[in-house]
Amino acid sequence: MFYRQAQRLSERPLLHHHVGAGWRPKTWAETRQMVLAEASALIRAGVQAGDHVVLIAENRVEWPVSDLAIQSVGAITVPIYATTPPAVARGIAADAGAVFAIAGDEKLAAKVPTTSVMRAVVLMDRDLQQWFAAEPTAAELEEIARRLEGLGPDDIASVIYTSGTTGEPKGVELAHRSFVEMARVELEAFPLGETDVALSWLPLSHVFERTTFFICMSMGGQVYMSRGVDHLAADIGEVHPTVMTGVPRVYEKMHAAVIERVRSSPAVRRSLFDWAIRVGRRFSHDQHAALQLQLQHRLADRLVLHALRERLVGGRLRMFISGGAALAPDVEEFFWAIGVPIYQGWGLTETCSGATSNTPNAHRFGSVGKPFRGVELKIADDGEILVKSPGNMLGYRNKPEATAEVLKDGWLYTGDIGVIDGEGFLAITDRKKALFKTTVGKYVAPQPLEVELMRDPLIERAVVVGDGRPYVTALVVPDWDAARKGGLDDAAVNQRVQKAVDAANEGHGSWERIQYFTLLREDFSEAKGELSLKLDVKRKVVQERYQEQIESMYDRKQKPA
Repeated sequence: MFYRQAQRLSERPLLHHHVGAGWRPKTWAETRQMVLAEASALIRAGVQAGDHVVLIAENRVEWPVSDLAIQSVGAITVPIYATTPPAVARGIAADAGAVFAIAGDEKLAAKVPTTSVMRAVVLMDRDLQQWFAAEPTAAELEEIARRLEGLGPDDIASVIYTSGTTGEPKGVELAHRSFVEMARVELEAFPLGETDVALSWLPLSHVFERTTFFICMSMGGQVYMSRGVDHLAADIGEVHPTVMTGVPRVYEKMHAAVIERVRSSPAVRRSLFDWAIRVGRRFSHDQHAALQLQLQHRLADRLVLHALRERLVGGRLRMFISGGAALAPDVEEFFWAIGVPIYQGWGLTETCSGATSNTPNAHRFGSVGKPFRGVELKIADDGEILVKSPGNMLGYRNKPEATAEVLKDGWLYTGDIGVIDGEGFLAITDRKKALFKTTVGKYVAPQPLEVELMRDPLIERAVVVGDGRPYVTALVVPDWDAARKGGLDDAAVNQRVQKAVDAANEGHGSWERIQYFTLLREDFSEAKGELSLKLDVKRKVVQERYQEQIESMYDRKQKPA
């Protein structure tokens, strides 16, 4: 797919990276030349078809170039997050049996040192630059062509390690067809093409962003490599993307920043903003709006919404695509209200990212949309979502028992709980393993409560606890920096969190309401093993580490009312 597109779009820009004071483009032809040069060097280094090659680096142009070069010689890419602890990175490389590694710099290279199996670790900052400067020989180009010819759709393209929230990383084996077929069907669902500009900022080690990059290649669009989340707002303002993918927490922070700015505005401006958002929300829900609402919306857009879109998303954005976790309802409503469609989807590493999504032709608030063409869904008796898809993994590397547990008769048992409505829209209600039962015999789904709590911009993270306990409690991590900037002391923060807890409890049964909470002074981290590689909370680890704080919430003489 890449080489076909590179031949067709030769002199058009594909990749843009930030250098010094501006953005520098790489055309399809330049990118192709870099890929071939690196592939030739891999052949000279002795990398064989079927070998596993580690790729550990921050997002940069050399990341996708290396990925394509590895696949060009018939080898298998094993991406590792740049933030992965050294012991975990070594474990991944060993489990994959990786014989070669490409690292962003010396610090990252040290995480996957050479061994009797890992023959060499090369650096993007040094070795790759030398490789790119060398012209491939005719014999090397013939060898690349031979290996490409030998690849089949069901051959493994990549092994992506995911630990989920349970612990030991599992290597998800994804075939070439997984990426190609899913890119094809997702482009059928979204009206994207050669004129579109994507801003890539999530780690390419994550299947969501990696698949997004393959989609951009398929559509022939341009990809700007963001300088990272700390520069995201500036990058949006400079690039003016037409499409962006992201995880809910980023959209939530964008929403919270707007709301905080509005709160400090004069009363007249606050009232005007609130009116415009109400009109925008009504308009987004009414596909056949009456003339009066249409006129109101035009006025709201002229007075408030247009300027807000320009400042927030650069003015050209046609859509956000959200995945990786549940999107808070008020955040989804907000972006639609200001005229920025945000399409929530759902998938896993094991399904090569997206299996379902809302789309321009089929959108329902609060859902994760309908399955893409070729994807089948069904709900098991216990509510678990099963998926049969071209994107389904081949299995977990070196783990036949774990594979057999989740792949049965072509169906992937996802571990997510959900419901499908009469029109085929899927809604995720929780993770199967996240459900817990209190001592009163009632099951509790913690995720909806946590999402409700984190709607408050002052709450950075929340973990709901209660398995085998008489009632439900929560560990809450406030945004202490924001609290101090806002002049809030500990007592005021506690009061603010209590209000968020009261709001989250509304509409829930007495057995699932949060009765007590404890504020933590710092957030959970990957380094301490409290977060998975994709930054999900490892509930078991957190509950063990904060056992003293949790026990203090149950050292009461009686259950609270």
